[in-house]
Amino acid sequence: MRNRKTGLAILSFLAVLPALFLLLAQNSLKEFEGLKPGDWLPQARLQSVGRTWIETDSWPGTPTLLVVFQPGCSACRIEIDNLASIAPSFPDVRIALLSTQSEVAGMRSPFPIYVDPGGCFLSKVRKVVTPALYWIDASGKVRYARVGLRSATEEEGLVRRLLEEARH
Repeated sequence: MRNRKTGLAILSFLAVLPALFLLLAQNSLKEFEGLKPGDWLPQARLQSVGRTWIETDSWPGTPTLLVVFQPGCSACRIEIDNLASIAPSFPDVRIALLSTQSEVAGMRSPFPIYVDPGGCFLSKVRKVVTPALYWIDASGKVRYARVGLRSATEEEGLVRRLLEEARH
Protein backbone atom coordinates (compact mmCIF):
# COMPACT_ATOMS: atom_id res chain seq x y z
CA MET A 1 0.00 0.00 0.00
CA ARG A 2 2.81 2.39 0.91
CA ASN A 3 4.61 1.74 -2.41
CA ARG A 4 1.39 2.43 -4.26
CA LYS A 5 0.95 5.83 -2.53
CA THR A 6 4.57 6.72 -3.24
CA GLY A 7 4.15 5.72 -6.86
CA LEU A 8 0.98 7.82 -7.20
CA ALA A 9 2.71 10.81 -5.61
CA ILE A 10 5.61 10.53 -8.06
CA LEU A 11 3.25 10.19 -11.03
CA SER A 12 1.25 13.21 -9.87
CA PHE A 13 4.43 15.26 -9.58
CA LEU A 14 5.60 14.17 -13.03
CA ALA A 15 2.20 15.07 -14.51
CA VAL A 16 2.44 18.69 -13.34
CA LEU A 17 6.17 19.08 -14.01
CA PRO A 18 5.82 20.29 -17.64
CA ALA A 19 3.26 22.92 -16.64
CA LEU A 20 5.49 24.05 -13.77
CA PHE A 21 8.46 24.31 -16.11
CA LEU A 22 6.49 26.43 -18.59
CA LEU A 23 5.28 28.71 -15.82
CA LEU A 24 8.79 29.23 -14.46
CA ALA A 25 10.39 29.60 -17.89
CA GLN A 26 7.74 31.97 -19.23
CA ASN A 27 9.26 35.09 -17.67
CA SER A 28 12.84 34.18 -18.55
CA LEU A 29 11.84 33.66 -22.22
CA LYS A 30 10.19 37.09 -22.59
CA GLU A 31 13.30 38.57 -24.23
CA PHE A 32 13.09 35.94 -27.00
CA GLU A 33 9.45 36.45 -27.92
CA GLY A 34 10.28 38.36 -31.07
CA LEU A 35 7.80 40.45 -33.02
CA LYS A 36 4.14 40.37 -32.10
CA PRO A 37 1.03 41.33 -34.05
CA GLY A 38 0.77 45.12 -34.01
CA ASP A 39 4.56 45.67 -34.05
CA TRP A 40 6.11 47.51 -36.97
CA LEU A 41 8.71 45.81 -39.12
CA PRO A 42 12.09 46.83 -37.67
CA GLN A 43 14.26 48.92 -39.95
CA ALA A 44 17.52 47.24 -40.82
CA ARG A 45 20.02 46.63 -43.57
CA LEU A 46 20.16 42.94 -44.49
CA GLN A 47 22.57 41.20 -46.81
CA SER A 48 21.36 38.70 -49.40
CA VAL A 49 23.21 35.49 -50.15
CA GLY A 50 24.34 37.19 -53.38
CA ARG A 51 26.04 39.82 -51.19
CA THR A 52 23.70 42.63 -52.20
CA TRP A 53 22.10 44.74 -49.50
CA ILE A 54 18.42 45.47 -48.91
CA GLU A 55 16.77 47.89 -46.53
CA THR A 56 13.70 46.49 -44.78
CA ASP A 57 12.02 49.87 -45.21
CA SER A 58 11.72 48.95 -48.91
CA TRP A 59 9.38 46.04 -48.03
CA PRO A 60 6.18 47.95 -47.25
CA GLY A 61 3.78 48.06 -50.18
CA THR A 62 3.82 44.28 -50.56
CA PRO A 63 2.49 41.76 -48.04
CA THR A 64 5.45 39.71 -46.84
CA LEU A 65 5.87 36.32 -45.20
CA LEU A 66 9.17 36.46 -43.34
CA VAL A 67 10.52 33.09 -42.21
CA VAL A 68 13.31 33.08 -39.63
CA PHE A 69 15.18 29.80 -40.00
CA GLN A 70 18.34 27.90 -39.18
CA PRO A 71 20.17 26.35 -42.15
CA GLY A 72 20.56 22.92 -40.47
CA CYS A 73 16.98 22.76 -39.17
CA SER A 74 14.92 20.01 -40.85
CA ALA A 75 11.60 21.59 -39.78
CA CYS A 76 12.78 24.85 -41.35
CA ARG A 77 13.55 23.05 -44.61
CA ILE A 78 10.07 21.50 -44.64
CA GLU A 79 8.52 24.92 -43.90
CA ILE A 80 10.40 26.45 -46.83
CA ASP A 81 9.36 23.56 -49.13
CA ASN A 82 5.72 23.94 -48.03
CA LEU A 83 5.80 27.66 -48.80
CA ALA A 84 7.44 26.95 -52.17
CA SER A 85 4.56 24.65 -53.06
CA ILE A 86 1.91 27.31 -52.37
CA ALA A 87 3.82 30.42 -53.52
CA PRO A 88 2.60 30.22 -57.16
CA SER A 89 -0.98 30.68 -55.88
CA PHE A 90 0.02 33.98 -54.24
CA PRO A 91 2.13 35.97 -56.72
CA ASP A 92 1.45 39.24 -54.87
CA VAL A 93 2.97 37.98 -51.60
CA ARG A 94 6.71 38.35 -51.00
CA ILE A 95 8.31 35.42 -49.19
CA ALA A 96 11.68 36.16 -47.64
CA LEU A 97 13.94 34.00 -45.52
CA LEU A 98 16.11 35.33 -42.71
CA SER A 99 18.85 33.01 -41.50
CA THR A 100 19.77 32.96 -37.83
CA GLN A 101 23.33 32.26 -38.96
CA SER A 102 25.51 34.48 -41.10
CA GLU A 103 26.83 31.59 -43.18
CA VAL A 104 24.32 29.97 -45.53
CA ALA A 105 26.68 29.11 -48.38
CA GLY A 106 25.44 26.35 -50.63
CA MET A 107 21.83 26.52 -49.47
CA ARG A 108 19.36 26.59 -52.33
CA SER A 109 16.01 28.27 -51.98
CA PRO A 110 13.19 29.47 -54.23
CA PHE A 111 13.07 32.63 -52.08
CA PRO A 112 15.59 35.33 -51.26
CA ILE A 113 17.74 34.46 -48.25
CA TYR A 114 19.01 37.27 -46.06
CA VAL A 115 21.47 37.42 -43.21
CA ASP A 116 21.87 40.08 -40.56
CA PRO A 117 25.63 40.53 -40.14
CA GLY A 118 25.24 43.01 -37.27
CA GLY A 119 22.50 41.03 -35.54
CA CYS A 120 20.34 44.14 -34.97
CA PHE A 121 17.33 42.87 -36.92
CA LEU A 122 17.54 39.31 -35.59
CA SER A 123 17.59 40.56 -32.01
CA LYS A 124 14.09 41.92 -32.66
CA VAL A 125 12.58 39.00 -34.59
CA ARG A 126 14.26 35.88 -33.21
CA LYS A 127 12.22 33.26 -31.42
CA VAL A 128 13.55 30.47 -29.26
CA VAL A 129 12.37 27.88 -31.78
CA THR A 130 12.62 27.99 -35.56
CA PRO A 131 11.03 28.21 -37.98
CA ALA A 132 9.33 31.44 -36.98
CA LEU A 133 6.90 32.94 -39.47
CA TYR A 134 5.77 36.56 -39.58
CA TRP A 135 3.04 38.02 -41.78
CA ILE A 136 3.88 41.66 -42.47
CA ASP A 137 1.10 43.59 -44.17
CA ALA A 138 1.58 46.09 -46.99
CA SER A 139 1.94 48.95 -44.49
CA GLY A 140 4.86 47.23 -42.73
CA LYS A 141 2.93 46.13 -39.65
CA VAL A 142 3.18 42.60 -38.24
CA ARG A 143 -0.29 41.02 -38.38
CA TYR A 144 0.58 37.42 -37.50
CA ALA A 145 3.45 35.62 -35.76
CA ARG A 146 3.95 31.91 -35.20
CA VAL A 147 6.66 29.45 -34.29
CA GLY A 148 6.75 25.93 -35.63
CA LEU A 149 5.94 23.88 -38.66
CA ARG A 150 2.65 23.65 -40.53
CA SER A 151 1.59 21.64 -43.55
CA ALA A 152 1.35 23.23 -46.99
CA THR A 153 -2.45 23.03 -46.76
CA GLU A 154 -2.43 24.87 -43.42
CA GLU A 155 -0.03 27.48 -44.84
CA GLU A 156 -2.26 28.03 -47.85
CA GLY A 157 -5.31 28.48 -45.62
CA LEU A 158 -3.39 30.92 -43.44
CA VAL A 159 -2.26 33.05 -46.39
CA ARG A 160 -5.78 33.11 -47.84
CA ARG A 161 -7.22 34.17 -44.47
CA LEU A 162 -4.61 36.88 -43.94
CA LEU A 163 -5.12 38.26 -47.44
CA GLU A 164 -8.88 38.30 -46.89
CA GLU A 165 -8.44 40.13 -43.56
CA ALA A 166 -6.22 42.68 -45.27
CA ARG A 167 -8.98 43.46 -47.78
CA HIS A 168 -11.38 44.42 -44.97
